[in-house]
Amino acid sequence: MFDLIDECGKDLKMFGYSEKKCSRYGISVASLKINSNIKSQQLGLQKGDYYIINSPFLYSLGKNNEEYLSKLIALKLEELLKKQGIKKRDNVLIACLGNFDIEGDRLGKEVFDRVEISTLKQKNNIFKFCPNIFLYTGIETAQLIKLLVKQLSIKCVIIIDSLLSANINRLGISFQLSSGGMTPGSGMNRFGKAIEEKDIGAKCITIGVPFMINSKALNEDEREVILVPKDISQNISCAGKVIADAINKVLL
Repeated sequence: MFDLIDECGKDLKMFGYSEKKCSRYGISVASLKINSNIKSQQLGLQKGDYYIINSPFLYSLGKNNEEYLSKLIALKLEELLKKQGIKKRDNVLIACLGNFDIEGDRLGKEVFDRVEISTLKQKNNIFKFCPNIFLYTGIETAQLIKLLVKQLSIKCVIIIDSLLSANINRLGISFQLSSGGMTPGSGMNRFGKAIEEKDIGAKCITIGVPFMINSKALNEDEREVILVPKDISQNISCAGKVIADAINKVLL
């Protein structure tokens, strides 16, 4: 199974996939719209809008690169919210997923710690939630989110999670946003319950970055071993800050 849409093994250009280079920092932005059941079945992806922002020099060009990337993510997040019909006053839940004891899977926790919410406002409409994985809780994340959606009258859930890639050169540098929902653990063939609108009762927007690669993708070993970048702690902290800054720009 794959997490990044352009690793699905299909010629996405036939389905409307396009990519363009930005003028700074070697960043590129790709997009794909899946607007029919036929496309969805052929690609093995849920219907929705998908964006991938690749920032190959994120960890070497410093603060200006980070800020530029954060603005691009914010623009795409705004687009997705607008397409989903979400307004500034609507209740939004930011669900930050992952196994926080594993460095490569703690992107959600890094974002959670940095997203700002105004809990003391009389009419606060932004909420954040950081569940742990099913293995530790015995509760599917989708079930927990569904309960909060109902209790808090949530209109949109923004889901943050680490992803898996088949390409070691993409670890930490490919930021994928979509309105197609998410299935926790799908990249490692350990499927949780899908988190999508029809099940939880709210619009879904996902933001993910690959920080892990299965050794089988490198043909190195028959065993399933999950590999992460050497500088994983600094990289995942940086990526978490970039995403949180984008969310803060859009929602605050």
